[in-house]
Amino acid sequence: MKARNRFAILAIAATAIAAPAVMMGAANLNTTTEAAAAAPLGIGDTVPNFTLVDLNDNSHTLTDYTSAGKTVVLEWYSPDCPFVRKHYRKDTGTMTKLEAQFADDDVVWLRINSGHGAHPSADIEHNKDYAKKWNITSPILMDTSGSVGKKYGAKRTPDMYIITPDQTLAYHGAIDNRSDAAAPGDVNYVENALNELIAGQPVSKASTKPYGCGVKYD
Repeated sequence: MKARNRFAILAIAATAIAAPAVMMGAANLNTTTEAAAAAPLGIGDTVPNFTLVDLNDNSHTLTDYTSAGKTVVLEWYSPDCPFVRKHYRKDTGTMTKLEAQFADDDVVWLRINSGHGAHPSADIEHNKDYAKKWNITSPILMDTSGSVGKKYGAKRTPDMYIITPDQTLAYHGAIDNRSDAAAPGDVNYVENALNELIAGQPVSKASTKPYGCGVKYD
């Protein structure tokens, strides 16, 4: 009996020593997980600056546009995504028409392709072919490392951001209110937000849920 008691006491002591170590390991795991997840951008936040190159290897820096008084629309883009394609078809042309509509209002439209370098949607010639097919004349910026997309928390194509000249986020979310790949919706959130900003009004619906294909990060 005495031997069994001694073993029981030793087992209790070992458990008491191990428990803090297990708890510490769990705490470290939680801390690491939280640190790895970038804090999402909120409306009114100052957005990260970036420099990316376009399909012709020309550099574009966000602050070059905002410091010149431009409102910047960022569209996370993939030529292969059916949710993107529905907005570039001949019968729709949502994105290019919207870009042309606000061309005289100091609004700049930048498309960002964050597909990793080995993914077919990130092939330069492939993107050039679709730019020509869809009459895209403004920059398509290549983010093959995914670093800019991850900083912005972009998860979908299309995923839309509107940035004001003071480099703050005025709108983030879907392009419109129809989340299938068949046709555009009857309410365009980006158009409404730009109209309100140009009129000097606050954006009435500044955040919506993006829909589309997943961004093809590494």
